[in-house]
Amino acid sequence: MGRPKDFVIDEVLDRAAGVFWRAGYEATSIPELEAATGLGRGSLYNAFGDKERLFLAALDRYQTKFGGPPLAQLEHEDVGEGIRCMLLAIVERMTSPGVPPGCLMTNSAVACTGNATPIESAVSRNVANMELSLERAIERAIHTKQIPATADARQLARFYAAVALSLGVVHKACAGAAWLRDVVEVAMQTWPNDGL
Repeated sequence: MGRPKDFVIDEVLDRAAGVFWRAGYEATSIPELEAATGLGRGSLYNAFGDKERLFLAALDRYQTKFGGPPLAQLEHEDVGEGIRCMLLAIVERMTSPGVPPGCLMTNSAVACTGNATPIESAVSRNVANMELSLERAIERAIHTKQIPATADARQLARFYAAVALSLGVVHKACAGAAWLRDVVEVAMQTWPNDGL
């Protein structure tokens, strides 16, 4: 019995995430969420509590569905190539037909006001998780002598996380795939594998 319910919940969260992705949390209305999910207000509130908790659940679902696959590229044996593949996977996802512009996580980060709301805490946590995944991969690159021991894993991780987030910002501003790939290529020129 639980399996069909889980499937329906994932479907509802996917549809809700699409609405939030296009319009943003503040601008999204309950009637829009009802129309997109096929659920009435009462059903949405019974399942998720309120609009904020629905957004948080949709953001978690989005991160699992769209954030996980690019980060999995960091398992690549050649860490620099893994970072390139991660960034290109983000570009590929954003420029796929039918996908709203930008990135739900980045769009939400840009909308943050510094008020430490549950939404802002969730966004911050996801950005920190991306940074940590990058830092661990870069530490592996240092340990396996792919890059110099003097490389600063945390600084590099923050740089590549910032590049990943910026791709969503410029894509929302109508940058095409070629524009975004140029950003990735220049970003990878900073990968410190010279002199080994």
